[in-house]
Amino acid sequence: MDGLMVQPFTLPAVTVSARETDRLSAYIGSVPDPVASFCFTGRTATGENRAPVVTSFSSRGPNHIVREILKPDVIAPGANILAAWPDESPLTQSRSDARRSSFNIVSGTSMACPHVAGVAALLKHKHSDWTPAAIRSALMTTAATLDSHGRGIADNSRTSSGVATPMAAGAGHVRPQLALDPGLVYDAVEQDYADFLCALNYTAAQVRMFVPGFAGCTRALPGGAAGLNYPSFVVDLSDGTGVRVLKRTVTKVSEGPETYTVRVVAPDHVAVTVTPRTLQFEKQKEKKSYKVVFRSKRSAIGSTEFGHIVWENDVHQVRSPVEFRWT
Repeated sequence: MDGLMVQPFTLPAVTVSARETDRLSAYIGSVPDPVASFCFTGRTATGENRAPVVTSFSSRGPNHIVREILKPDVIAPGANILAAWPDESPLTQSRSDARRSSFNIVSGTSMACPHVAGVAALLKHKHSDWTPAAIRSALMTTAATLDSHGRGIADNSRTSSGVATPMAAGAGHVRPQLALDPGLVYDAVEQDYADFLCALNYTAAQVRMFVPGFAGCTRALPGGAAGLNYPSFVVDLSDGTGVRVLKRTVTKVSEGPETYTVRVVAPDHVAVTVTPRTLQFEKQKEKKSYKVVFRSKRSAIGSTEFGHIVWENDVHQVRSPVEFRWT
């Protein structure tokens, strides 16, 4: 699709991508009498184009409000979505357009959001005891990072024609079926978020706006704001030591005993040590914590790179994206 959006034109028209626009402009400037024509083959093709693709209009990171939290979390279908449409509204939202329909083809993050919200509702129905944090974790750690051709999800922004980084695709494209059984989740409760707000230097009065009855910032969140038990990591290696230590806790939500082994993918100039390297669970709702030490082997001022940490066995893969940054 190259990021193109369907539009209900009132006249015969065609939409071209930014890259095709550059080619057309070059052609128009190369001949004295440029000629163009429309040719509609009427053929439906499936499986030819790579999917999913991060569209040009998709929101991207970094998270400028809380830099310690990687955003976006996930991506979902948002381009050319057949959706309900108000009967009284013109298809083009123009008063001169007399066409009406109960459905329209719409694009935008306003289309992707309902997909994720719907999946979250299904997860809550299936697992009524899951917290919002557990649902978010299930969506993120099971998300797809490869497209229909088995290649990394592409980023279709004008400034990038390569593989989408977590700043474009987050943890990946949502997979509802896998999210039903994520194996492990990164959970968080009210106190965790209160500690997180304290780490962001909120006052007790400000925190009470979100947490009624909050007594005050009495304990520090290990690792600061980046220490929130989130299914992703932002690792700032800018200080003089080049070392960052973060802790995470996972909760087993699958049934039966399981053992998970960690696998790490990181840039060559970053050493990542996970302790312990194996997590053994005997029962559902059991919690295990692990520590990650990140060491920068060299200075990389002004750069950002990515990797991931995966806890896996023969049944489950619990994947967390990692952003390494040097400011």
